[in-house]
Amino acid sequence: MMFLLRPIRSRIPMAMVVALVALTLPSSALALATLKPGSRGGNVSRLQSALHLAADGIYGPGTKRAVIRFQRRHHLTADGIVGPSTWRALGSASAPRQNSRPGNKRSLVIDLQRRLHITADGVFGPGTAAAVKDFQANNGLTADGIVGSATWQALGFSGNRPVLRSGGRSGQGGGYNSAPARVTRAIRAANRIARRPYVYGGGHGSFNSSGYDCSGSVSYVLHGAGLLSSALPSGSFMGWGAPGRGRWITIYANGGHAFMTIKTSSGLRRYDTSGMDDGTRWDRRSFSSSGYAVRHPVGF
Repeated sequence: MMFLLRPIRSRIPMAMVVALVALTLPSSALALATLKPGSRGGNVSRLQSALHLAADGIYGPGTKRAVIRFQRRHHLTADGIVGPSTWRALGSASAPRQNSRPGNKRSLVIDLQRRLHITADGVFGPGTAAAVKDFQANNGLTADGIVGSATWQALGFSGNRPVLRSGGRSGQGGGYNSAPARVTRAIRAANRIARRPYVYGGGHGSFNSSGYDCSGSVSYVLHGAGLLSSALPSGSFMGWGAPGRGRWITIYANGGHAFMTIKTSSGLRRYDTSGMDDGTRWDRRSFSSSGYAVRHPVGF
């Protein structure tokens, strides 16, 4: 009898340990595989969506940088390996958050912009309105650009939130509402691919691409504004349009790189694949135009 009890007693602690471990992890963390550079598939797409990246299902260098940044912000081991702890933190961070200051319009707009995966500057300008309309149209809502209760709910927010609509602050050099329609369309196009990965040659064979390189990004934005019919390489932008800085849009190009600036509701913003360390082509940081030809679309 003593011999029969020994194996039973030895198994009980192990079963308890397994149960305790299971209880400490959310079901999603248990179901999701550990990911690392080179991984592919649906779990990688889920990871990329949680990080507000283009979900191509390939764990490449851009995804790794985003994971490491996320891990550092959440005080995790910043090794780029997505295990249970990182999955758990991602689940918490991506859950809909209620604004702690419901009367603060800027905070509400930032919540909105983050959920739309566009630049979160707290200003509800035409670019944000365009992104709202796209979201509404894709979700069976009235595409009026006004964020009411139905749109908030579709975005994943619960509770009562105030109605938001376009009409923000002035940008540098004049009110944003005075921007030409083509500039608004350019910002709208820029927001659509702002977080798409960098892909060498991307955007040149077709404007519809899983990723875009530097000149492909500039070409996409100008095409979206109706200012360019086919994509150009960086060197070709050196003689494109008119010389000098534009009032609204300026292109900076040399033989190996191209980027642009656009005047938005929050001021002059750079749009540049070399500034994607934070996951988006939009960048507030200063830049040098040394070594670049400076051009602009005629009339803009």
